[in-house]
Amino acid sequence: MAIVQEEGSGPVHGFRLSTVSSSRPTETGTTHEPTGLDLAMKLHYIKVVYIYSAETARDLTVMSVKAPLFPVFDQISWITGRLRRHESGRPYIKCNDCGTRFVESHCDLTVDEWLRVPDRSVDESLVYHQPVGPDMAFSPLIYLQMTRFSCGGLALGLSWAHIMGDPLSLSHVFNLWARAFAGEKIYSHKTSELERVFQNPNSTGAKPESIKRVDPVGDLWVTPSNSKMTTFSFNLTVKDIKSKFPANGDDVFEILIGVIWKCIAKVRGGSDPVTITVIRPDPNGLKPRAVRNSQVISSVHVGFSVAEASLEEIVKSIGEASDERSKIDEIVDDVSDFIVYGANLTFVDLSEVDFYEAKVLGKSPESVYCNVQGIGDGGAVVVSPGVVVDERVATVTLPGDDIEKVKCEMDKCGLITVLVK
Repeated sequence: MAIVQEEGSGPVHGFRLSTVSSSRPTETGTTHEPTGLDLAMKLHYIKVVYIYSAETARDLTVMSVKAPLFPVFDQISWITGRLRRHESGRPYIKCNDCGTRFVESHCDLTVDEWLRVPDRSVDESLVYHQPVGPDMAFSPLIYLQMTRFSCGGLALGLSWAHIMGDPLSLSHVFNLWARAFAGEKIYSHKTSELERVFQNPNSTGAKPESIKRVDPVGDLWVTPSNSKMTTFSFNLTVKDIKSKFPANGDDVFEILIGVIWKCIAKVRGGSDPVTITVIRPDPNGLKPRAVRNSQVISSVHVGFSVAEASLEEIVKSIGEASDERSKIDEIVDDVSDFIVYGANLTFVDLSEVDFYEAKVLGKSPESVYCNVQGIGDGGAVVVSPGVVVDERVATVTLPGDDIEKVKCEMDKCGLITVLVK
């Protein structure tokens, strides 16, 4: 039985909720045990929106979107389970096939009208999100919102509990959906316990700088924050970055975050952030793909003023970032709560994630938006691929008091030429 939600006041309305689960029952008593790294991500959620043209999606029905989810969930049944706690307090997932929440909605605009807005953070309204809790036993780990545009185009927005896996995992699952939609037989690699643990024989025992302990949140998994966080995004190309900001090295992501870090440092002045967190896909990640948290989480600490430093000096420091995954895995216990995104100013490299491989009827999405829900006061910048190979989308989430000042600094240095108000 579908549930009708109260309509909003914007162009997206008519919300209707139902549930989709596996097509066959999981064996009774099956559980999925999160690692320490998984638990470090438990207050964070990944949000991704795929937008398809009217030509591609006009004939897609609710059932044609739901049907390919069944074989996907059969392969990875634990992502449709529900969270429980052991007697120690440590969370785990009970594989009870309770399902994913499916949300139907409508948008009064056409796809072209919607995409005309340069700031893609408007896509946040195409993702239905509810945090885990306060009753964990009834909280879905995935929400999938299907929004029909007035022209017949379609947006598919996902809210994904980060405890299950990183953005590569979400992309992998959605690409499986697209392949199942195309009639392919799909398979998802299942990780062993050894594959889910990070070994670091050179660990010094020092505490990781990329993680922050927060006050206990209980069973309502929402990141505590002292600031109202605001998001905006802008597009740029690899050519723009290399031509406007020449620096030693060819890593475009490191150059880009060096420029943004410097802009934010100028705004914050006395609180110039000298420690940042850098999150990137694991270059040695599992192949074939699997659902897990394997992203490399590194910290960068400098002993100079970033606001006054040269870009070359900043980029050199970023290149020396140290992988802290094994330290995080060790330090997270059964009951403490932590945040990673926004514990420090955090930069996330998703520029090589294959979001645009999720083809429907042979057509790639017109646009893909990605961000993280539950970012701490330090703020975060997510860099994802644009629809053109050479394009990048930078999505910036910062305390509201910083946003306009940071936009001005980015405009001054030539990173963005048109401010998005």
